[in-house]
Amino acid sequence: MNIGIGLIAMVFAIIFLVVGVISHRNDDKTLGIGLLIAGVLALSFSLLLLSGIYDPYALL
Repeated sequence: MNIGIGLIAMVFAIIFLVVGVISHRNDDKTLGIGLLIAGVLALSFSLLLLSGIYDPYALL
């Protein structure tokens, strides 16, 4: 389950990063920075899921 969610989050992260870079190069700097931050957060979340450091289904 973690691998599937991690891969889906990685796809969204890549989309956010690409759109953020494109909009940051254009006139809309605020939207670009916001999308870049969202992309970095989604990418870090997906890497935590894929590596197994964060497991939302594990019981304590």
